[in-house]
Formats: sequence, structure tokens, C-alpha cells
Amino acid sequence: MKTLMMIVLAAALCAGCATFEEAYYIDREFGQAQMESWNKMIAYPDGRYADREVEGLDGIHAEPAMGVYHRSYSKEPTRGQVFQLGIIGN
Repeated sequence: MKTLMMIVLAAALCAGCATFEEAYYIDREFGQAQMESWNKMIAYPDGRYADREVEGLDGIHAEPAMGVYHRSYSKEPTRGQVFQLGIIGN
């Protein structure tokens, strides 16, 4: 009798998980709210500057400036002086 009740209980529990309709809609709409909020963060979604050409330095002329920028990170930072009051013992 206990095994029959266990089988019926297990079947009832599994039947609750067998509805795939809800999972279908959840999977279909997965990430939609996140994408909508992401798109709302774009200031000009229609491409305000889409018809204009980029103004600024050409790549050839910008290369030396980028070299200076990259070399500035190649040096190890210097250590500054630490001010100690000598209150804490050695």
C-alpha cells in the first residue's frame, strides 16, 4: 500500500513539472526586458551622426600620440615617501 501511495505521489509531482506551455513562453521572451532597458539607454537610437564622416586625426597621424600613451604605462610607478609617526612599536 505504501509503494502504491509513493507511486501516485511521485506521478502527481512529475505531472506538475510536465506542463511545457509556460516554459515555452518564458524561453521565447527570455532577455526581452533586459534588451528593452538596454536600448532605452542609447541617447540617439536613430543614428544622429550616421550621415556624417568622422572628424579627427587620421590613423597615420594619431600613431605617435598613441605611442606616447602606451609608453607612459610601460614605466613602473615610483614609490612615494611614507609619513610615519612612530607611535606603533617595532
